[in-house]
Amino acid sequence: MNETSKFSKITERISKLFHKIFEPSHIFYTITFFIIVIMISLLGFIANPIVGNVLLFIASTFSLTFIFLTIFGVVPNLKSYLFSPDKKFDRRKILSLIIAFGISTVIIAFYFIFTSLPEFPIQFLRWDYVLPYLFIVIYFGWNVIQIFFIRAGFEQYSIKVDNWVLKDKEDLKQNQFLSSIFLFLALAVPILIQIGTYFGFLDYFEANPGDPFDPLLWFNGWNIAMFVVIVIISWRLITIYIKSQRNQTPNVFSSIFYILIWIIIWYRSFSFINSFRSVAQAGGIDFFRILMDILLMIFTTIMVLKGLGTKVSKFRILNEDNLAFLLFAFTILYIEGQIVMITGAGVLTGSFTDRNQISMLNNFLILAVTLGFYWWYSEYTLERKGLILRKAFKPEEVVVVVRDFKEYLINSGALDANKISDGEFQNFLEREKLYIKNLEKDDKEKAIKE
Repeated sequence: MNETSKFSKITERISKLFHKIFEPSHIFYTITFFIIVIMISLLGFIANPIVGNVLLFIASTFSLTFIFLTIFGVVPNLKSYLFSPDKKFDRRKILSLIIAFGISTVIIAFYFIFTSLPEFPIQFLRWDYVLPYLFIVIYFGWNVIQIFFIRAGFEQYSIKVDNWVLKDKEDLKQNQFLSSIFLFLALAVPILIQIGTYFGFLDYFEANPGDPFDPLLWFNGWNIAMFVVIVIISWRLITIYIKSQRNQTPNVFSSIFYILIWIIIWYRSFSFINSFRSVAQAGGIDFFRILMDILLMIFTTIMVLKGLGTKVSKFRILNEDNLAFLLFAFTILYIEGQIVMITGAGVLTGSFTDRNQISMLNNFLILAVTLGFYWWYSEYTLERKGLILRKAFKPEEVVVVVRDFKEYLINSGALDANKISDGEFQNFLEREKLYIKNLEKDDKEKAIKE
């Protein structure tokens, strides 16, 4: 394989991961998007309601601009104008952006002016009520539900490791031994990471004796709390391990999944205590921290684009070209949700003095959700995979069990296939309120796999 071929594959991979935002057909819009993000981020350091109102208008306008471009991208005749791959800065692209921006500016300006009138009857629909709180909900909402998106990748990786380690599923004794080794490994990893974190960052949290917000004192308290958390979730891992052993379905899936989830828990918890340190020791202007905040914002933006894109790309109105526009629109609102809590806007006053305070609250919420999610999902996913006994079945799972049992009875000769037709079987399922419309489709897919 030559260098050109390797480069082409890497480029294709990046294009797929980030939904073509770095390709020549989209790079003009991507550069425009990042200019807006950087501008909002820089102005967001000014804690002033007037600045907040301006940023609210800018974020709303450009978000709506990209939504209009998303709609334009559905029209086949406009694709040559929006996504010409031969020129990165085609005049038609610039004109399309200007038109979308002009329409958006008129709409948002009208909305701001009209709802600001004293005669406007519905107070909660005013821009100064709706938009600030809506963007905050988008910011925290996306961060809180990210674990459900991250879970898919963690689960796939855990399955791959499980299949690689337990190659012979029939060798029960060997699999039990290997699963036990991975259990001890999984239990040891969080403890070792936490011990390493304590001694590695002990000097980083400077002591301030007599201060109730002494960073070192809180760092020590955080470490104690994290060891308590380790004990609690380790107990969860041990209980599901015992259940899998009783079910004679040993696995390393639960141990690998535990380690991966712990990495998220550790990162969010350490981010929380580090943000607390920054708040407690705040003083003057830290230009390095400001620069890192901007770089982190850009990195987060790319991750949001990637994560959200995999979820919304299945809708018909979206295609491989206009998907990026919707992601740009959402991400601008996501970033503005953080900024508006500092600057204030509309009736919302600035509740936080800097991003560290927001980071504390954000990381605490994500940490709580992640812990609760693991406690529930660690057992739920093993039940779905048949690795431990199920406590409950979904209606479609009941249908599959009943159907397989019918086939078992027919194959064993206990039931005459001529005495119960497919129609009678469907009537039985409907009577029991177990009828599934996609049952025939599932049958075809099962036949293809077999």
